[in-house]
Order: sequence, then structure tokens, then C-alpha cells
Amino acid sequence: MAQKLILALSLFLALQHSLYGQETTVQRKDSIVVGAGISKEQLALEDRLNGILAAGDQALKSGNAPDAIKLYENAFDLVQNQPLLAEQKDHVLKKLGTGYFRGNRIKDAIRIFSDRLEAHKKDCESQSTAISNCAEAESDLGIARMYDRDFAGALTIFQDTATKYAQAQKFGGSHEFTMIEMMHEAETKVKISLTLFQLGKTEEAITITEGALTELVTVQKDENIQRAIRDEAAGSLEATQTLLTRLKAVTPTLP
Repeated sequence: MAQKLILALSLFLALQHSLYGQETTVQRKDSIVVGAGISKEQLALEDRLNGILAAGDQALKSGNAPDAIKLYENAFDLVQNQPLLAEQKDHVLKKLGTGYFRGNRIKDAIRIFSDRLEAHKKDCESQSTAISNCAEAESDLGIARMYDRDFAGALTIFQDTATKYAQAQKFGGSHEFTMIEMMHEAETKVKISLTLFQLGKTEEAITITEGALTELVTVQKDENIQRAIRDEAAGSLEATQTLLTRLKAVTPTLP
């Protein structure tokens, strides 16, 4: 069973854009925006916040999760105490939860990601593209629960996440947005299959993985979207194909 967990989670890591990928830091607003009503005080606070987050990101990149966590906690305290930074809270929660996750403080990661998902409650009930924001927050929580070996809980979350990404495709105003959401739905299905595998439902996992492959191929071959999106789909496609091969290898041959 230990080997099963190592196999599944090693493949799982290869697919993580949310908790292991590079994030875009909060962008400084320029002088035009300042003239439109953003105060110099807010700009100074955002610069301070960006500096703390950048230092945390560098620590995390260097493999120093404890220092990164301290910096992210400082950033969280800053946004909690400064009303002018209220809009940055979601971004900082994402950073802090990721820091806890990377530092193997899974219970803390679950707590932070649960708080973040609660903050997206309106998005979760939205009949617009905002539902994608809810799905992204759900995905992080599902990953943390999976690493906490709460596979049944993670499965429920991932299934709802996939549904929300599918709904987001219907609300998108552009073809490219639809393709991005299709890719995210497919990547979520891979997480579902890995969770099913942990629950001993390998045949179901294979079926789900095959469906994800089809969607990823559609995105990867779409020449009407940006190359970077197609490349991301290609990376997920390769890892998913490897997963499917290994799932089939551990499935008994039926008579």
C-alpha cells in the first residue's frame, strides 16, 4: 500500500500547477491609477507587501519552507491589519496555504485553504466565470486533504471542482477561456482518478483518466489558443498518459 501511495503522489506532483507552479505576484499600480484615486499610502503598503511575498517566494524556491512560512505569515498579518490591503487577502492566503503545504504542515494548509474557500462562497454560487475562482480554491483544499490521507473527502471536493470547471466553460466569453477551463477540468479528473486509485477503485480511475486524456489532447492540438496554454496541456497530457499506463499495469487481467 505504501508503494501505491508513493506512486500516486509522485505522479500527482507532476500535475500540480496550483501548489507547485510559479505564481504572478501582486502588481504595483502605476501613476495613472494613483491619479484615479489610489493613495500613495496604499501604494507604499502594496510595495511593502510585495517585498515580503517576493522574499517568501525566494525562500520557498530555495527549499527553505520554514522561512517562507514566517514571511507569508507576516504578509497575512499585514493584510489583516491594513484595510487598504483587503483586496490582497485572497492572494496572501493562497501563498500562506502553499507555504504550509510545502513545509509539510498539512493540517495548517487545510485550515488556510478552507478559510480561502469560504471567502469564495459567492463565487461558488455564481452563474458566471467567477465560478472558476471557486474551483481553483477547492482544488487546493482537495490536494491538501489528499496528502492528509482523507481520500474520501478529497474525492468529494475534486468531483465538485470538476463540475464547476465544466460550468465555467458555459459562461466563458472567449474560446481561449473555454479551452483553459477544459484543461483545468481534465487536470481535476486526473486528481479524481488518483484518489479513486487510493480507494481501491482502479477500474473507475482508468475510465476517468481516459476521459481526461481526450480533453487534454483537444486543448493541446488547438492552434487557436496561445502556445503557452498548449504547452501546459502537453505537459499534463504526458503525465496523464504515464498514469494511465501504470494504472493499467496494476489492474488484473479479466478472464
